[in-house]
Amino acid sequence: MMQSPSAHTVLVVDDHPVNLRLLSAILEEAGYTVFTGENSAEALENIDRNSPDIILLDVMMPGMNGFSLCRKLKKNPKYCDIPIIFLTSLSQKEDIVEGFNAGGNDYIIKPFNQQELLARVRNHLHLYDMLLENKRLIKLSEDASRSKTEFLASMSHEIRTPLNSIIGMAEVLTDTPLTAEQKNYVRIFRSAGESLLEIINDILDLSKIEAGQTELEAIDFHLPSLLDSVVSILSVRAAEQNSQLSIHIHPDVPQGLRGDPTRLRQILINIVGNGLKFTENGSVKISVRLDDEQKLLFSVKDTGIGIPIEKQQLIFESFTQADSLTTRKFGGTGLGLTICSKLCKMMGGDIWLESEPEKGSTFFFDCHFQPATSVPLPASGQASHSESCKILKPAHILLVDDNEDNRNLLYLYLRNTPFTLETAGNGAEAVTLFKRSSFDMVFMDIEMPVMDGYEATQKLRQWEKEQHLETTPIIALTAHAFVRFRKKCMDAGCSDYLTKPVRRATLIHTISAHLKDDRKTAPLKNSPRDTHCKHDHVSRAQPHVTLDYKIKKLIPRFLENKRNDARKLAETLKSRDMEELQKLSHTVKGTSWMYGFKELGDLCFDLEQAARDTDHDLAAQLTERIRIFLKEVQVSYTSSF
Repeated sequence: MMQSPSAHTVLVVDDHPVNLRLLSAILEEAGYTVFTGENSAEALENIDRNSPDIILLDVMMPGMNGFSLCRKLKKNPKYCDIPIIFLTSLSQKEDIVEGFNAGGNDYIIKPFNQQELLARVRNHLHLYDMLLENKRLIKLSEDASRSKTEFLASMSHEIRTPLNSIIGMAEVLTDTPLTAEQKNYVRIFRSAGESLLEIINDILDLSKIEAGQTELEAIDFHLPSLLDSVVSILSVRAAEQNSQLSIHIHPDVPQGLRGDPTRLRQILINIVGNGLKFTENGSVKISVRLDDEQKLLFSVKDTGIGIPIEKQQLIFESFTQADSLTTRKFGGTGLGLTICSKLCKMMGGDIWLESEPEKGSTFFFDCHFQPATSVPLPASGQASHSESCKILKPAHILLVDDNEDNRNLLYLYLRNTPFTLETAGNGAEAVTLFKRSSFDMVFMDIEMPVMDGYEATQKLRQWEKEQHLETTPIIALTAHAFVRFRKKCMDAGCSDYLTKPVRRATLIHTISAHLKDDRKTAPLKNSPRDTHCKHDHVSRAQPHVTLDYKIKKLIPRFLENKRNDARKLAETLKSRDMEELQKLSHTVKGTSWMYGFKELGDLCFDLEQAARDTDHDLAAQLTERIRIFLKEVQVSYTSSF
């Protein structure tokens, strides 16, 4: 909104007092507030003191001339937007050009016309007001965007934390004996949790892209393997829809590419997933070829319900589907295709579709990729959870998290693995534990009371440096999903970053990736032994276990149950049912490790392997050692865990 003349201030700079009086009279009569100066020094004082809205500036003055003063002001961010009108008797073309090159907004030659002068002042003040208003609105927009980003980051963290427990516990429950009815209940609340997580991820993805926080990777990848992984991920959904998924890659398409495979996979999963959602008893086909510009052209053709032509462009807009009935029937946020469209543009391409109601749709998108700099090998596929655990050596892991549900969940995730877990409720406890014992890995939550994960990680790295120790993998385990949080974690010294909710397979894969065979060779306090070594017959000291005082009340019942389990192990061994012996020892192993009875868990681990190998003699030795351990074990408690 343009201000009235009385709200504007004008600075007039001229070394002739007569000119100052004349100009002041003209401007004041027009309603402006006027300040004057006879040289550049006085002008600078006035500008600092009064912050004028416009400056009328003579050129020829003693000391610093008008052109030099103008250059000085335009270099100062505080004053660079103030409009400057040169008002001078210099009328040569070269002088006028120099005035504009110095940064002047206008140039009036004396003697001037009073009406023209006021018109030019009024117009430049109007433009100045518009500039200030635009800057104000831009700042408001930036503040609003920043507030939205902070709000989403906070809400993401708060929602992901309970989701971590909901989805994780559902995953744990599916691995326990359940009735058909119970399995259906677990499937329902697990599916609901995953749907909520998908909505959160879509909103965060769109916000990160709009805020310019999404960066594309440039790594080599194997295209056929990537497409196979998409089909593998969506194969269950295809089976539920009784639809066929297929891939066709034109022979001219190179198998090795360089770019961002994660974002390409995200686009394909969104589009192919949409195709399956709207296609029952049909097919979805993924095709790839080179277009005329040597970009990769992908097409995803389905035989589904199709989209009316008047709705086709709307579906790429945020929170939009073809109609409200579609939303009610098929669900979804309406953000997936918006995200795909923005990602395609980031990757130098575009997205469009062809569709006909009741006959299906074909989505096209093109992306620019470079040839691979190396020869990427086809993915061999990740080992399953159980398989990956078999090849890992035991490890001593520190979990730092102030949320008890999260700690319990990781206990359950790792209960049937060769890993032992100690926990800390905040960063300060973690630092104390880390200095007192040896750990193969640390999972570090970020937002905690007393000391947060950033500070705790920095202290652990500093202590390792002071003690000349090899660095221990520290994995940030947080509900924050924005790029800046990942960077902050890595800057603090973390080795990797996992976003909650974390799946068990992801957790095991991360442990596997970071635990190298060349671990510290020095003896580790409280570290488990290598359970792949067979037991010998050397007599041993009476077994002893030190546990957390907080679980003292649980231990008598635990030991009673384990002694009953030991009798069952012996009875099962006598029946020579090695398959049942393997299952039973597997169960006893998990609960033993979870409660902190490492040696008992290790014995059961070896018994499980012996039963699998049908080694009856070794199984008999181990069963007896388990019985003796449970008969002789001494338990003490400490509050310093």
